[in-house]
Amino acid sequence: MTGGPPPADAAPVAGPVPAAVPWRHDLVAALLAAALGAAVVLHVRTFPELPDGQPGPALFPGIVGALLLVFGLVLVVRAVLARGRPVAPAAPVTGQGVVRALAVVGLVVAYLLLAEVLGFLLTMAVLLFLLMWLLGGKPLVAALAAAATTGIVVLLFQELLLVPLPTGLLGLG
Repeated sequence: MTGGPPPADAAPVAGPVPAAVPWRHDLVAALLAAALGAAVVLHVRTFPELPDGQPGPALFPGIVGALLLVFGLVLVVRAVLARGRPVAPAAPVTGQGVVRALAVVGLVVAYLLLAEVLGFLLTMAVLLFLLMWLLGGKPLVAALAAAATTGIVVLLFQELLLVPLPTGLLGLG
């Protein structure tokens, strides 16, 4: 006879058992993010204001702090709702993944070391190209995306917001 429930004395089917969500870890991280966001929002209130209602130095840190606070609270709710729910096991860490993560950190350090010497324009364009290429992008697409992204950042910060970017020894902004 086929179909129906298995007999009561049947052995359970062997297979991977999903691990429980480490919701407490997620909850702690979410609370830390929300607390950091709240601290930033409170701290930027001490920044000086510019005359004529122009955006001052507190604008962007205040926006980032507020977003960190809001999304931290969203993650708190998600962690509490997810407690006890099973999840699929995490993907194993591969050598390629480790190399890519170290490349990202290395490129950030390279930017910090090279921006004042080579200037923002050259440093950002080259490092963005390398980042996209190392993460699997095609060279032409990576070059075009790096050039476009660098140009947008220059227009936004240097031209629109009047934030000086490093020009370096070559004088490239």
